[in-house]
Parts: sequence; C-alpha cells; structure tokens
Amino acid sequence: MGKFTRSRAENDEPLSAGRVEYLEQARQRARNKRIRRTAVLLVLLTGIVLFATGLVGSSVAMAKDFIDTARIALLPGAGWPQQTGVSEVTQVESLTGSFVELGKEGCVVYSRSGKKLNSIQSGYARPALAAGKNRFVLYNRSGNELRVESRTQNLYTKQLENSIFLCAMADNGNLAVVTEDVSAMAELLIYNSNMEQVLSWSMSSNDGTPLRMAFSPDGRKLAAAAVTAGGGQMMTNLYLVNLASGDPVSLANQSGVPQWLGWTSSSTILAVYDSRAVLYNAGGGERAAYEFAGNTLKDISVDAAGNVALLLGSGQLHQAVLLDKSLNVQFSGTVSSANSIVRAGSLFYLLSDSGVECYNISGEQQWSQTLAAKPQALLADTKELLLFSGNTAQVLEVPQK
Repeated sequence: MGKFTRSRAENDEPLSAGRVEYLEQARQRARNKRIRRTAVLLVLLTGIVLFATGLVGSSVAMAKDFIDTARIALLPGAGWPQQTGVSEVTQVESLTGSFVELGKEGCVVYSRSGKKLNSIQSGYARPALAAGKNRFVLYNRSGNELRVESRTQNLYTKQLENSIFLCAMADNGNLAVVTEDVSAMAELLIYNSNMEQVLSWSMSSNDGTPLRMAFSPDGRKLAAAAVTAGGGQMMTNLYLVNLASGDPVSLANQSGVPQWLGWTSSSTILAVYDSRAVLYNAGGGERAAYEFAGNTLKDISVDAAGNVALLLGSGQLHQAVLLDKSLNVQFSGTVSSANSIVRAGSLFYLLSDSGVECYNISGEQQWSQTLAAKPQALLADTKELLLFSGNTAQVLEVPQK
C-alpha cells in the first residue's frame, strides 16, 4: 500500500488568525516562564552571596533593592497609558526604574514600563513624601507616623513621640526627620538605612525650624534650611550636618523663606529663597547668586545635571529663566501664562491649565500641545515624557511637525 501524504495545497495553507494568536500566546507564556525562572535564580544567588560574605542582616535592605531592580527589569509592564487612581496629584518623584505618585489619600508606585509595583492607602490627613534612589518615606504632617517603603513593599513603620514637620531621604537610605519639640523649637533626628537613630539635635528658636532639607549625593551630609524670626522679618539659617561628626556647621544667614534646597554636586548646595537663588560651597561661602529683581517665584525645576529653570511672575506677565549649574544665565524671556516649569537639559517645558509647551535653551518654542485634562505633573528625566493628568499617567507624544 502506498504511503499517505497530504497534498501541497494542504501543506501550504496559511494559519488562521485564531491559530496565529494561540501560537503567539504560547510563545509569550514560554518567555514569561523563562523570565520568572531567571528572576528566581537571581534572588537565590543574591541570598547565597550575602550569606557567604557574612552580610546577612545589615544588608537585607540592599538585597531587597537588588531584587526590586531585577523584578522591574525582567518583568516589564503593559505600557502606557495607565489609570493610576490618583486624581489630584500633589507630588511625583523619580525612583530607580520607577516613580512614586502621591495624592490626597495615599500613593502608588509604577515602573517606567507601566507595571504597578505598590499601592499605599495611608489614611494620613496631610500626607507628604521624600524620595531617594530606591526607597521613599511617606509621612503624616498632621500626625507622628512615617512609613519607609521600597519600590515594592514596606520596610519600616515608625511612630514618633511628637508631630512630624518634615522628612528627607538620602539615596543610600539615610533618613532625616524634623519633629515638634516641647522643650525647644524643633528636633532633628537622623536614622541610618536600618532605621537606627544615629544623631539628634534639639533646635532652639535662634537655630530655627528646618523648612527644607537635602542629603548630599553620598548621603553622608545633610543641608538644612531653618526658618526663624529676626529683626521683625523671617530669616533662614543654612546648616550643614556631617553625619560622621554630628556637629552642625552654619553656612549662611539669609533673609526670606527657603523655597527649594538641593545639592547640585558633591560640593555645592543650591538654595532658592523668595527673592534670589544662591549657590553655596559645602565648605562655606557663596559661590554665585541670581537676583529675581522684584519678580515673584512661581516654580523651580532642577535637572539631574544641576541646571536650573525658574518660572517668575510680575502681575500678569510670566518670565522663564534658565541657569546652568554655576547660575550663569542661559536664557531669560517672557513666556505664556503657566503653572509650572520642568527643566530637562537643553529643553524646558511649561505646564498650563490647557496643555504643555516645549522650548529649547534659546527660548524658541519647539512644539505645543493642547490636552483634554489639566496637566498636573511631567517627568522628563528619561527618553519618554511621562504626563500626569486626572487619574491617568501617559506618554506625551511629541507632535509631528
């Protein structure tokens, strides 16, 4: 009997759409299985290395950070847009490979590929957060509780004796907390990455109450801008606290209230007050300053390289000022009415009630886009522009010319 074979027409018949979709889903399941297996092996290998080197305990947080990074890299999300559930955005902060978005009732954490990593409904009356590289602190400005969170889970929850005024988180996990002090003006507490207290400073009325704080890039120093009253006006005392020695050093005394404070390098601190921006040497002394010439500060943005964008106002007029990391003026000019400004290298963005505008460093408009909902925040520290409006996070597509 002859061998049975199918005809050429049957062999060459194309697969149906349903069959193609089934095969693609099967391939995707196989890929996801390999990714999960790789992630598990990385976790096991990390645990073995930590155990073998005797770092178990002191490096638990480091291991969790590594695991989070592996999960984010190996298990990408579905992309954008995403309904984050935060309808009124009060703060958005970048984390490694992710971001945290704060609203009135809590916060959410998403990877940059659109995967939801964490969601916290704190129930705090006045929630606020401060972020480092791989973790952040969520605290209650109307209470005494704080939560230290990694990108995927809670690390510590702590009840303090007094109400919390302000927190700052370092990239290495160190945490600074300012609380009410019944016997003085305020108390500054500093904890290491394992939530062990390493320093405390009971601050008098002459010292002031810290309104802005920022850790150095290595997390070993803390700059604190404390407000006090002097000569019938508000004054700011700028201090530098070295965690190794613990003794605060006075860097400057400036009239006005600090609006922003941060490190632009390992040796320079930028403080923005009501009427001027000042660049200080970490060892003391002013390096440079920019005066607002009677204009009111509306918003400020500093990119990762230390470049500055100021949004100033005078009556109905708005002015954008771009400064390099040495406070040299790169551009100054009138712009359309805006609520906030975002600096990203050689570009800056203006967010208004109705949309977003993009300008280059020379002040030339690159594009503008009208949006259906009021933009509330914009992350421009990666290749994609991530826009937050309503309860949605989405990639802002640059209009085609």
